[in-house]
Amino acid sequence: MSIWRAALVIVLIGASGCSFNMDWLLRYRAQKAISRQDFLSAVALFQKIVDRDHNSPAALAAAREGATVAHLDAKNYASAVQFYKLLVLRAPDAEERKSAQKFIAQIHFDNLHDYDQAVVEYEKLLKLKHRPEEAFRYRLNLAKSQFNLNNIDQALNELDVILSQSHSPDELYEARVLKANTEVTAKKLPEAAVQWQAILKDFPEKAAKENVALNLAVCYEEMREFGKAIEVLEKMREGYAQPEFLDLRIQRLRERQENLPGAKGLRR
Repeated sequence: MSIWRAALVIVLIGASGCSFNMDWLLRYRAQKAISRQDFLSAVALFQKIVDRDHNSPAALAAAREGATVAHLDAKNYASAVQFYKLLVLRAPDAEERKSAQKFIAQIHFDNLHDYDQAVVEYEKLLKLKHRPEEAFRYRLNLAKSQFNLNNIDQALNELDVILSQSHSPDELYEARVLKANTEVTAKKLPEAAVQWQAILKDFPEKAAKENVALNLAVCYEEMREFGKAIEVLEKMREGYAQPEFLDLRIQRLRERQENLPGAKGLRR
């Protein structure tokens, strides 16, 4: 028997500290599993430590390690959430608790696509103090979660909160584009058209790069304001990578315009 194994046996058969020794052994086995890249087994072993006594220091340490392994290595998101929840409840440091809550919300939003729960978790998170850029991202994801749940009015309310605050130009652009798209989904086309117009005016370079004018043209087309849609597309044509695509759309819009009731009588 090696010296290391002999020492391990002595520790494990000690008359006192049996609970500590068992936690130590489970953690040792978890670390060995990680070294083999057997991440699922490591997660299960960390969970055993937690299950032995949720209130023990060993459980808190296991939750820290288990959360990282489950989240980043094993991609076992349900287990990661449970570890993070223990940290939210028991971690002595406020920043660690806040970080755990952030990961819970992120996992529900990005990985599990459980938007109902993401709404709950982001609302909890937003009650805490954050840097402005963090608060922006959390509320934007809350708005996106409401959008994905088809809670359009709630999504628009969250976006209005964002747009009432000071943010960087890139952040404001992202929020305003999401609001315009949300209004399109809600069939609030006049409001969406106003939003697209404002985006084109306030962010000309970024809007041109992302072809925002096409969205405005679609809004006008949906509202059967074909002349306005044609005007937008004609302005886009210069410098557009595929002008023939715009020409086809303009031709189709002109045909639709000519077929409007009363349009023939207005021809010269």
